[in-house]
Amino acid sequence: MNKIMRVSSVHELFRPFSKHEKRKNVLYVINCTKFHVYEQLLIEECLYRLSSPLSEGLNNIGFVLINNTCLNDEKKREDVGSTVSNRTNKCVVFGLSGKVQNFIKDINYVNDNKIWLIKRYTGGGTVYINNNCLLISLILPFNFEKEKKLYPSNITEWVFNSFYNSVFNHLDSKKKKENFLLKKFNYHENDYVYNDYDNLCKNVFIKKVGGNAQAFSKNYFVHHTSFLWSCNYDEMEKVIINPLKQPLYRNKRNHKDFLVSLEECLPNHMNNQRTFIDTFLYNIRELINKKNNQHNDIYWYFNNIDLRINLHEPIQPYCNIFDKVYSVDTNLLSKLYHYFCSNDQTKNLRSTHLLDHRGEVLSNDCFYRPSFILT
Repeated sequence: MNKIMRVSSVHELFRPFSKHEKRKNVLYVINCTKFHVYEQLLIEECLYRLSSPLSEGLNNIGFVLINNTCLNDEKKREDVGSTVSNRTNKCVVFGLSGKVQNFIKDINYVNDNKIWLIKRYTGGGTVYINNNCLLISLILPFNFEKEKKLYPSNITEWVFNSFYNSVFNHLDSKKKKENFLLKKFNYHENDYVYNDYDNLCKNVFIKKVGGNAQAFSKNYFVHHTSFLWSCNYDEMEKVIINPLKQPLYRNKRNHKDFLVSLEECLPNHMNNQRTFIDTFLYNIRELINKKNNQHNDIYWYFNNIDLRINLHEPIQPYCNIFDKVYSVDTNLLSKLYHYFCSNDQTKNLRSTHLLDHRGEVLSNDCFYRPSFILT
């Protein structure tokens, strides 16, 4: 049985060990499924920019954030005691340098359908989310990886091989289909892709199943992924254009020919989000065990932060996968966000914002829905 600990202050998360215990590290998992995408991105940016100073430069804290937006398509969200329709969770998320006029096809359609426009703190392209994506974010210190130096040029390869390749391999082994998924799923350029074999023309078409974006600082990096679990291609064509700047392998293909959802290409025995998430976390546990066995000078703990809001979808795969479970009130994340926005060293760093149809930054007051962190 996991040890459950009540946490009442931010410092308990970022400084869980005494100062002389420098070899000890913690990787936390946070289930953000009840959070709006905008709230999740705000929390991510806070964790990314504050982890080094709040750990007093030890850089021994990392985070995995998971948001299964697909669940919001099955039932109405219950946020802070209020029911909010699924429609309000539609959003277009732009990279740090993305401009509304360069990616939105019909701004009137966006306004009429109450689709939020969000600029995130990382680079990369534009993604349309409508309760159809599995969002997974890694916020890690560079010292998490001891074997190689990580750069923007090799981060996608490293993350895929370290965190996702084993997921597909593990799932496939249950059916003993000789390397089926390993041949089908891979990374290409900066994307996670599916190699789709066309029997008619005897050719392989590389299709995108997951888009990635990164951010790098002196001590930390972020790699977050939006896995396309399902897709309404007709609606996507109405919202975002085929961008001028695109990966070479896209070759100007339209959205339907370029993208493929995991729902369309995963075998039936693994075609649900819970199985994917459980296996993903199980493989992180194995990755950490391997690190702890290989390096005598460091030790990583794998802990779950339970926000006590995901009653129907708790992240508790496999008995005793976590070393500890920390019970944390969402008010703690709200305090973290407000500290980030008011601290002299970080308040001018914020890059995640709501946008209007002209691409101008909107105040948080325009976020007209109950919020876990903005109150």
